[in-house]
Amino acid sequence: MDVIITAGGIPRPDEPLYPVTQGGPKAMLEIAGKPMIQWIIEAAVASDLVDRIVLVGLPLNDRIRSDKPVDCVDDQGEMVANIQAGAREVLRVNPAARQAILLSSDIPAITTGMVEWFIRTIQDTDHDLYYTVIRSEERRVGKECRSRW
Repeated sequence: MDVIITAGGIPRPDEPLYPVTQGGPKAMLEIAGKPMIQWIIEAAVASDLVDRIVLVGLPLNDRIRSDKPVDCVDDQGEMVANIQAGAREVLRVNPAARQAILLSSDIPAITTGMVEWFIRTIQDTDHDLYYTVIRSEERRVGKECRSRW
């Protein structure tokens, strides 16, 4: 399975993340000693079910590492265009590909188990689009937990 990771986005001066990124990509924000994007890449790379990664919106640099092949696609300026560009790149590299999963660069708590669950789940069905959501009850629990910290 190929993995498309969307990593576009540079905060503008009027956005809350700008003071932290200073005009750099959001995906490169450091979390626990490494760029946020690295957490997502590591979760994907650790899976035997993942063959390659298509990274959209961020060029490889010396702070991003992967033990599996990574193809980079330029930021297209908007999320849907980035997803489409990632899908085109998957098909360019692997014309026989029937599925790919999409991950966002802003989910550093993702685990390899979550990636593998997602892959196995979609391999058992034949829909055009798969999208993960969190029920509102779970979001409220998360907010309560954060407020206690």
